[in-house]
Amino acid sequence: MSKVKFKAVTAAATAALAAFSTAPAQSAGVADFYKNKTVTIMVGFGAGGGYGLYARTLSQHMGRHIPGNPNIILQFMTGAGGNKVANYFYTVAPRNGTFLALLANSAALQQVLRPERIRYDVSKLHYLGRMVTMRSAIIVWHNAPATSLADFKNNTLIFGATGKAGQDYMNPTLMKNVLGYKVKMVTGYKGSSAINLAMEKGELHAMANSWGSVKARLGHWLDKKQIVPLAMVGLTPSPDRPDIPLVLDMAKNETDRQILELMASTTAVGRAFTTTPAIPADRLAALLAAFDKTMKDPIFLADVTKRKMELEYMSGPDVQKIINKTIATPKALVESFKKAVEF
Repeated sequence: MSKVKFKAVTAAATAALAAFSTAPAQSAGVADFYKNKTVTIMVGFGAGGGYGLYARTLSQHMGRHIPGNPNIILQFMTGAGGNKVANYFYTVAPRNGTFLALLANSAALQQVLRPERIRYDVSKLHYLGRMVTMRSAIIVWHNAPATSLADFKNNTLIFGATGKAGQDYMNPTLMKNVLGYKVKMVTGYKGSSAINLAMEKGELHAMANSWGSVKARLGHWLDKKQIVPLAMVGLTPSPDRPDIPLVLDMAKNETDRQILELMASTTAVGRAFTTTPAIPADRLAALLAAFDKTMKDPIFLADVTKRKMELEYMSGPDVQKIINKTIATPKALVESFKKAVEF
């Protein structure tokens, strides 16, 4: 073997040996960092709603898949349809891998709609993965003035919402301004649990909420026919209820369809978890792997089944692609959408 070839082989072998010896060291470094640490998952909606349910379930299982097995706690910060927690998470939370967040599925859409009010950039966050899509169901109380789409055209339904930034506000408002349904909005509720209670008391007629959460938390209402699902916001019908009409299919022209499709695309982001920008690469890799392992963990899956939760896992990089596509929405479509949701 020539000296040149010998040197090349030696260099390759040395690099391979370095890579082999570095991987365990990096893993040990991550474990040392997380050992005896507390990881916080920030949630922008109430503890009693679907966001709380999914964050709580993840928090009880993901820690054993992170090297060092840190304790995981939840921190709820409600307000502005999820923008309050997103702004805090991006600007204040430590960028060291100890803070995660379950942001609103509409966070990217909010960034293009209200750049002057947004202090975060979702394109710079690191999404770890999605637990489930968030097809949004238009749900009506059984004795509301309208319990069918035909009646909804002629009778006003009062919807509750946390704020203008959430799907609970935007979806009914789009149905009013794009499709001609009669809607009155009442904002300021501290999460979906408060909206549910207001419906039960007769203060509200209807709500827009994640179909998965409705089934998991309000299945008894569905069984007793106390609530009626009128329509579904999503890119595709719900596999379990293909009979519920898609709002997207109600579009009267291509412009309306593009507006409704932009809203429906946020359902694909769903309940997706992220960590802060600029965290060390080895910790990010560990968190991505931990989320993936959690989604396949038999103990976790049994817990999900027990709680009657839906699970539609998507990897972090795939969620990031959806986020980035929303950020790149043409300005003309953004302006049409803003008008339709009364921003």
